[in-house]
Amino acid sequence: MEYATDVDKWLEKNKDEILETLSELIQIKTENLPPGGNEKKGQEYLYNKITKFIPERDIDIFEIDDIEDIRENPLFFPTIDGIKKKYKDRPNLVAKLRGEGESKSLLFSGHMDTMPASGEKWKIFEDPFSGKIRDGKMYGRGSIDMKAGTLSGFYTLKCLKDLRVRLSGNVYAESVVDEENGGVNGTIAARMKYPDIDFAILAEPTGLAVGIESIGGSDWKVSVMEKGPGGIGTDIELINPIYKLSKIALALEKYDNEMNKNIKLPDSFDKSMKLRLLTYQFSSGGSTYLESGSVPTEGHIAFWLETFKYMKEEEVRKNFIDFMKKELGKYNDFRNNFPRFETVIRFMSGHKTNKDHPAMSSIRKAYKISNLEYKEEGLGFACDAYAFKEVSNTDVVVIGPAGTNPHGIDEYVEIDSVFKLIKIMVLTAIDYCSNGS
Repeated sequence: MEYATDVDKWLEKNKDEILETLSELIQIKTENLPPGGNEKKGQEYLYNKITKFIPERDIDIFEIDDIEDIRENPLFFPTIDGIKKKYKDRPNLVAKLRGEGESKSLLFSGHMDTMPASGEKWKIFEDPFSGKIRDGKMYGRGSIDMKAGTLSGFYTLKCLKDLRVRLSGNVYAESVVDEENGGVNGTIAARMKYPDIDFAILAEPTGLAVGIESIGGSDWKVSVMEKGPGGIGTDIELINPIYKLSKIALALEKYDNEMNKNIKLPDSFDKSMKLRLLTYQFSSGGSTYLESGSVPTEGHIAFWLETFKYMKEEEVRKNFIDFMKKELGKYNDFRNNFPRFETVIRFMSGHKTNKDHPAMSSIRKAYKISNLEYKEEGLGFACDAYAFKEVSNTDVVVIGPAGTNPHGIDEYVEIDSVFKLIKIMVLTAIDYCSNGS
């Protein structure tokens, strides 16, 4: 790969522009706010940037419902917690660098939406959308998850074009919407419109590790509802859902502690890897003191339940519900009134990359010539990777920058890892899609 030195020089020349663009992109609020989202301004910003090096005829902007029959796709999930999702003015963005022939094609994929920046006040920089740098780290919501990875794909196209690499196959970069909160419908739309791209690098944060497998899972909600009437009356029996919820919470904790006892760990994962049940929310009787003052009549607990790729949804659901019935059956409260357990988003399968795919050889070469450690591993988070092979003919591996605290306060991306990622992407494309210079 004689282009390695040229890529280094290009990165040094374009360093300031890349960082400025990433900072400005982070400053644009593109939060996923079910049932809708605010991705449009971020996509428009990115569009205006890439028109400077990609002809408009090779830039595709389309909404999810522009894809014919997408709502008939078995993977499409139209609601979240029973509420219909809204996709008006939430466009996907795809750019193509044309090759000279009909050789192998490559895609760099990322999502524009971020989780909301609500919660505690940020500590390093008070503004959660600052895009500011300290000690080699750029801070802001979406910095590591996943605007840095998404932007890297588009700057890879610019690098390839500026270096005048002769490509035989097409190279694509995309920014999809609605990935967070188990969305995936943006990815489904992109895969249905571009079903025959040979291989993809999904730039979710991996610390530059090569994610050949990822976990899956689903968000759940367990609800308790009493006939009431609630209140504080002394002449009626006050059946309190909070007491039931507390017992359910203890049963969830027990399941979390015991769920891995009979689960086979796939070879891709570190031996310390454990699936988790993460309890996110315990809600009943309001959220502040000013909303309290009477015994409520209903409440719920929201939680996330993880799975490995080989685990089937029906089996996971049965094992979990059977466990909860056994645990809650110990209490008279639940003998004739079992709580309602339901998934509020789609069941997300894990993904597994074909390690023998020809693109993987190109990736290994890119790491070697970049003097970077090549490490294949299973990833302990769920993402939209599984949708690639379920909807299209595109295999996928997950490789992204380093950073920390996605979805949390003081989220950041390590700047040096962004440039390393771009170099990996460029060298992979040259080896996999090029017919030489």
